[in-house]
Amino acid sequence: MSETGKPGDGPTRSRPARVGRVRRLFDGRPNELRRPVDRTRRRWKVVFVLSFLIALLCGVVVTTAVWDSESRTARETARHRHRIEATTVGSAERVVSSRSSGNLRVVAPAVWEYPAAHQHSDTISVPFGTPADRTVAIWVDDAGREAQAPSSEARRAFTAAAAGAGAFGLLALASGAVIRLRLHLVETRGLARWEHEWEAVEPRWSGRLRREQGPGDD
Repeated sequence: MSETGKPGDGPTRSRPARVGRVRRLFDGRPNELRRPVDRTRRRWKVVFVLSFLIALLCGVVVTTAVWDSESRTARETARHRHRIEATTVGSAERVVSSRSSGNLRVVAPAVWEYPAAHQHSDTISVPFGTPADRTVAIWVDDAGREAQAPSSEARRAFTAAAAGAGAFGLLALASGAVIRLRLHLVETRGLARWEHEWEAVEPRWSGRLRREQGPGDD
């Protein structure tokens, strides 16, 4: 007949087991030849892997947050955007869109109505070579002024992915730089300790201490 322990024995016994698994994760298998500096180096490598996973999780969170924000903005913008048809009243020509960017765009004078019985006239962006008296689809706001179209799903996805990748890259690089610096300090201290220990062991190991002993030395 098997013996059963007290009700509190199960959690009490499982806690050291969990602690032991975590300790093995950081220290590895027991090894008498492993130095403290080797265990420290292994711990920092495990920390690097964990920091990489945390950075990846943060990137996913940022991507989701930016996607939700861009989607809300696009839905709000779409409520005040209307796609109508304008009629060109002149030929298309290239003009500089802004002095700062210096980009060229093709525009033509056109007229349209929005809201009903409210006529507007202005230059609008058109395909190259658009002649006069040609119908062109444009986006306008509630007042009938030409406006940008609501952002597309592909553009929102690109913006969210770029933000998430930027957050992941920044966190991964920062944690990698910190851990690399820490490993360098650990390596430097390990080499210094090794040289100090070698200075104490080398005379006995090489026999130099015995050769330099005087006649009266024991």
